Amino acid sequence: MKEDMEEQKDECKCPECEARNAEHLESETMNLAILLALMPALTITFLSNAGFF
Repeated sequence: MKEDMEEQKDECKCPECEARNAEHLESETMNLAILLALMPALTITFLSNAGFF
C-alpha cells in the first residue's frame, strides 16, 4: 500500500504538488538540522546524568 502511495506521489507533476513536495523537503531538512544541532547537548546531558562527568 505504501508503494502505491509513492507511485501516486511521483505521478503528479502539477505546480501545486511540486510546491508541496519542495516545502516538505525543506521542512524535513530543517528538522534534521535542528536534531543534529541538539545532539551534543543531549549527549552531554545524558553522560552527566549517568555519572560520567
